[in-house]
Amino acid sequence: MSTAGCAIFLCLAWAGCNGFFINPSISSIYISPAAATITVNNTVQLTATATYSDGSTGTLTGSSVGWTSSDTTVATVTSPGGLVTGVATGSATITVSSQGASATATVTVSPSNVTRIVITTTQGSTSPQSTATISGAPATLQFYAYANGLSSNDVTNAVTWTSSNTSVATISTGLSSGSGLATSVAGGTTNITASIATTSGTVTSNTIVLTVQ
Repeated sequence: MSTAGCAIFLCLAWAGCNGFFINPSISSIYISPAAATITVNNTVQLTATATYSDGSTGTLTGSSVGWTSSDTTVATVTSPGGLVTGVATGSATITVSSQGASATATVTVSPSNVTRIVITTTQGSTSPQSTATISGAPATLQFYAYANGLSSNDVTNAVTWTSSNTSVATISTGLSSGSGLATSVAGGTTNITASIATTSGTVTSNTIVLTVQ
């Protein structure tokens, strides 16, 4: 073997044993922001950052990075790119993946110009409700939210639901579907409200006093 050939062989052998020429792999990914609220027809840019096996970090771009939306009727996302566009009210989970690693972010889409929210336990009703009852525990009761007095503006999955006393009842929130479901825990009362962030501030609903009997 020539001197040059021997040198190449030794170099390749050393690289194979020590991984000198092997690019670090992706250990994990995170998305910024991890949660965002936009209005219909508006956008938010999501950025994916990878943490590599050697401890370094870097922004993920290009065609090797895939972006998907759990519900394209609520929000779409460009792939590659990570630009999310609001389509209709609700929440969607945005997933980015590369080299076998993935991460998710939640995007909530609210209707434009929300000035009023009404919550009720009667689907399609826009009349404010003040009380509700659940018999026994555990048991469930579905709550609904409508914006600006219109039953067509269903924002049940776009609002943030709150129970003031989670030892009495909890309520699901931040889901792409199934938000607003109250589950009784024990006897007592709790206040159920819903709120939504808008460009002019946070709008909060009427309060429903939920009694668990």
